[in-house]
Amino acid sequence: MKNDVALIECCDYDQQKVDDAITKGFKLLGGIENFVKKGQMVALKVNLVHKAPPQDAVTTHPAVVLAVFKAIKQVGADCFVVDSAGGPYNANFMEGLYKVCGMRQLNEKYGLKINDNYDSFEMEVDGVVSKKIPVLDALVKADVIFNLCKLKTHGYTGISNAVKNMYGAIPGMTKVEFHGRFQSLETFNQNLFDIHKCFEGKLNLHISDAIVGMEGAGPTHGTPRKIGAIIMGANPASVDVVGAKIMNVNPIALPTIKVAQERGFLNENLEFNVLGEPVEKFVIKDYKSITPNGFTPFGSGLPKFLQRWVNSWANQKPVIPCKKCRGCGKCEQHCPQKAITMKTNKKGKRYAVIDTSKCIRCFCCQELCPFDVVKIKSGWFYKLRHRKDAKKQKNN
Repeated sequence: MKNDVALIECCDYDQQKVDDAITKGFKLLGGIENFVKKGQMVALKVNLVHKAPPQDAVTTHPAVVLAVFKAIKQVGADCFVVDSAGGPYNANFMEGLYKVCGMRQLNEKYGLKINDNYDSFEMEVDGVVSKKIPVLDALVKADVIFNLCKLKTHGYTGISNAVKNMYGAIPGMTKVEFHGRFQSLETFNQNLFDIHKCFEGKLNLHISDAIVGMEGAGPTHGTPRKIGAIIMGANPASVDVVGAKIMNVNPIALPTIKVAQERGFLNENLEFNVLGEPVEKFVIKDYKSITPNGFTPFGSGLPKFLQRWVNSWANQKPVIPCKKCRGCGKCEQHCPQKAITMKTNKKGKRYAVIDTSKCIRCFCCQELCPFDVVKIKSGWFYKLRHRKDAKKQKNN
């Protein structure tokens, strides 16, 4: 797998500027013909994790999708948009995202196809932690896959970009099951690369929308942060390393990159060529990044009531203020460990309650809360343990 990464400046979402940036990126990587041939059908695997308008920087911006669509049409190939968001994988649910995120408008105005195949297919894969993975049938049937991700922070993995975006290849609520199966950062990230392995030979290119990224409480409730770049490459780990450096995060601190090194995507020194602009041009020193949450159970030999206190001090945990909770029940629906239950007070108000003894700190509740009510709280000992890491991260 080629490691070269094209880094192109693009200051905003003006369509002509984005078109030019994508064209330049393909030229830097040797031409679009290296990734798609005439007559092929390309699946544009976008990020539609949450029903949010493009300006919120939650999803892949439609201007980037349109620019890639134009480039593909110029070589005589065709493409369609596809993703499975945080919810049921069906036409009714996904149509709402297509409209709000700007994909349906691309279909109506430019003829870009939108996926209407909601079947799944169980892939057999010689993975590290998975041997069978259910994936979107539309991705299996495509000749080529382009991964159009969004550069964002992520409460669990630290970064959401090229590697993490392919988690959307798992259909609907099956993602909940996989969070339950792979409860540690190590196994979860190994499974991410197992998903990539499902599409060897056709997952040809990763394009990161870093024109406006997200900082803070990503991947859905953070703050848009202007970066002014597009990152393109055949190696998802290389694309993620560039993204991490732009966010002023030490790539080695990310579990995704550690697993990438173990599996041969990157060497020990993270050596690869960056074509186009230098990474240093885009580094944001005050980017509000996230330390990946490695939940470490403490005090297993103590009584259960003491274990609860010790783990509260030593780790991060999701918190749902009952007064702010809207009672929609989405967090309960998506919790892989069934650690969240809905309660009703004397006034008839519904609210969610988390049993932290069952919680595995995957933060699906925070990611998928439609009202940004779920917050991540760090225990005092956790802050103490990670204070040095945070200082190192800022200095790298």
